[in-house]
Amino acid sequence: MNLIQEYIELTKTCASTDYGDKKSVKLHNKSVDKMYEIAEKIGYEHTMDTIEDFAKLLDKTENKTNVWAAVHILERIPTDKTIEEKALNIIKQQADGDSAEAMGFKIWLDNYKRK
Repeated sequence: MNLIQEYIELTKTCASTDYGDKKSVKLHNKSVDKMYEIAEKIGYEHTMDTIEDFAKLLDKTENKTNVWAAVHILERIPTDKTIEEKALNIIKQQADGDSAEAMGFKIWLDNYKRK
């Protein structure tokens, strides 16, 4: 399985997290760590997968793959303005609203803008 396919599988794991179950939360956290690892490997070109291949995940809304990819691109992958803008727009959409999740993305955006 290539890294991008593995990443997609990890987003499925995260999408099915049962926050009332410690094992499920632990698996979620492990999956997120692994997704960061994959993003870094691709970002630093230690893999056959390219940054452009990874950026295609921004179009994949199933299991919020695009949201995870947007965060990981902006935090860990050196990229061009076009990909950065697309990723930022995905985060901005997530930050729109009053849910706890939207508030979390608002804080994330504020921190990102300060960098």
